Amino acid sequence: MAGAGKHNSAASKMQRIRVVLYCQQPFVVQGVATVFRSQKDLELSACRDTLSATLESLKSIRPHVLVIHPLSGFSLSDLREMRGADGRCQIVLWGQELGGEFAFQAMQLGVSSILAGNTSVEDFLAAVRNVHKGVLCFERDLLDTVLSQSRVSLTARQAEIVSLVAQGLKNKEIAFHMGITEGTVKVYLYKLFKKLGMNDRLDMALYGRKNLFSGQHELERMRDAGQAGRQFAGKPNARPVLTIARKQSGVPVVH
Repeated sequence: MAGAGKHNSAASKMQRIRVVLYCQQPFVVQGVATVFRSQKDLELSACRDTLSATLESLKSIRPHVLVIHPLSGFSLSDLREMRGADGRCQIVLWGQELGGEFAFQAMQLGVSSILAGNTSVEDFLAAVRNVHKGVLCFERDLLDTVLSQSRVSLTARQAEIVSLVAQGLKNKEIAFHMGITEGTVKVYLYKLFKKLGMNDRLDMALYGRKNLFSGQHELERMRDAGQAGRQFAGKPNARPVLTIARKQSGVPVVH
């Protein structure tokens, strides 16, 4: 009987959902760790605060779920690298101002859930468990906004180039980063200028900072209100999370 008990205990441990957290805020990390300790079916396998360390954990731990709590400036290029490190891992984006074109592109990259920073503990844990089962979890308001807004459709390659321009990289640096020639970069940029209706690199950089990075709108509002550098715990009333069975490729559609 004792042997059977040990076997059941080991089996139970093997069935736990392994989660890696990418976060650069120690208080958030400590809070998530505290919550996970009380969940028998969830295991916080690692907490990482750099892209390189997260990529290493994705390759070595092979978690079921990666939770990303991005600060302002987290780019689609970062997300694409994480996606590429382990294509089977489900990704949850959790934080403020994760909407608009950034959310659309994130969905295109296969993100399974986007949660607001003030999501309740119960909804957060439910989302982690659901994405592990292959279910998509998004707020209805976010989906309605993403699906209804007019946009210029960018390919993954085009979005990557715009994000690199927004980071201040020169053509030669972009070419090295992407493994293409400088001439190819110039061709991409020429087509992007026409597609976006822009005349110079500064306009493209501003477009990229506004649409392809997390947290930009929030920073603008804080700056306008004279509250730069101040952080809030969240709004008192969290919005409900909508779950959608995964049956599609690309952006989820609510029927």
